[in-house]
Amino acid sequence: MNTTEHRMGDEAVAGGGELLRPGYVRPSSAPIIRTSRIHFDVNPTLPEVVAFAEAQGWRARGFTAVSIAWQELHWTSDGWATVNKVASTDVPCPITGGWFSLQAKPGTPVEFAVRVGLQCRAPQDTAGARETGELWFNNAGSNYAQVTT
Repeated sequence: MNTTEHRMGDEAVAGGGELLRPGYVRPSSAPIIRTSRIHFDVNPTLPEVVAFAEAQGWRARGFTAVSIAWQELHWTSDGWATVNKVASTDVPCPITGGWFSLQAKPGTPVEFAVRVGLQCRAPQDTAGARETGELWFNNAGSNYAQVTT
């Protein structure tokens, strides 16, 4: 079709220029990525986090305010032939309220482990973290498994 041709049913799109035809789908510059979610809520009250803080001697030194500084979910849907990762530092953040958004079709069985960064301070200390550490949640080396929703 040349630029002077007009077919019956063509309508100009608001903003001008491009014609809209019934059944026409305008190509997108970015592919649509299907996402689904799994749930794994990491928080400072988990027994593994408390045990880690104790083992580091944080509580004995008065650093009893422990927090989760960052999270990474390492996951696969093909027996670890392909490893995927989402992190709380990604933009936009794929983690909300313990729900991790994955680029996978809903209903996909996934295996995963979660790596977290921990930090601690004394309750009255507002200067920031006094000590930091890293911890893996991996179901005692067996990894976790869920089906995405």
